[in-house]
Amino acid sequence: MRVIVLFIDGIGLGDNNSKTNPFIRFGFPVFEELFACSLQQDITPLLMPTKCIIPIDATLGIPGLPQSATGQAAILTGLNAAQIMGRHIQAFPGPELAKLITENNVMKKLVDDGLTVTSANMYSPNYFELVAKRKRRHSAITLAALSTGMSLRSLPEIESGQAIYQDITNEMLPTFGIDTIPVIEPKEAASKLVNISRKYSFTIFEYFQTDRAGHKQNWAYARQIIKILNEFIETIYQTLPADTLLLITSDHGNFEDLSVKTHTRNKVPLIALGVKAQTTISNITDLTGITPAIVEVLRKDESI
Repeated sequence: MRVIVLFIDGIGLGDNNSKTNPFIRFGFPVFEELFACSLQQDITPLLMPTKCIIPIDATLGIPGLPQSATGQAAILTGLNAAQIMGRHIQAFPGPELAKLITENNVMKKLVDDGLTVTSANMYSPNYFELVAKRKRRHSAITLAALSTGMSLRSLPEIESGQAIYQDITNEMLPTFGIDTIPVIEPKEAASKLVNISRKYSFTIFEYFQTDRAGHKQNWAYARQIIKILNEFIETIYQTLPADTLLLITSDHGNFEDLSVKTHTRNKVPLIALGVKAQTTISNITDLTGITPAIVEVLRKDESI
């Protein structure tokens, strides 16, 4: 069995209101077709053997608005990072939170069990140089990947179809001085992700343009993002191998309410598509339930 995690930063379950919620104004056809409902806060848990969606809590019992660093840490470790740190921590983990992620994350747990893991994201060739100069900081997911000793995918991998850039289509690469990689359709990126996942027990891909659009309250960009994500996810689902489970989730709300620039306290969706979907996520209620569920389902599969 294999698991693909598609992490989409900053998508919650907002009001059923086209004036504030891009998912209502523009629609999200792949989810509407799968679950016969729109992606909004009135959704109830829908649990079927191979396709499920449940609302899960991102606040973790801590006052204030959920934030990326502690939210992602909770997803990756199964620990209530916000509670441990005493507050929600935004953006990138500091030393104490980074240590918690590095020592307890799902990728490290799986590697320790003898399973194979990877991040499908492409990083710029000078990424580590920029980190050393403090012009970049490791995200929680990057810290988890590095904790396993893996090499991050970069230019050679994207040239050979073995990596996906964070914007999915490569349109943003020239902004960072890389103009040799052609723009691709989301369905092509989806096929690449599925092909990468065939070699590993666990594959993760991180997408964060949703959070950026939410902070900027950019409706035009939100529409473009939904179109990209819809085609990307639809193609992944259509080409998903029979032995693979696709999990889609987020760390906090934001994109679903463009009436505000901030994050929200809305629940976030947890979607499972493919093999063992229902048995894997049916008991999850908040962000901390995701890693234990992944570890359990992959350990059980290996023990058969």
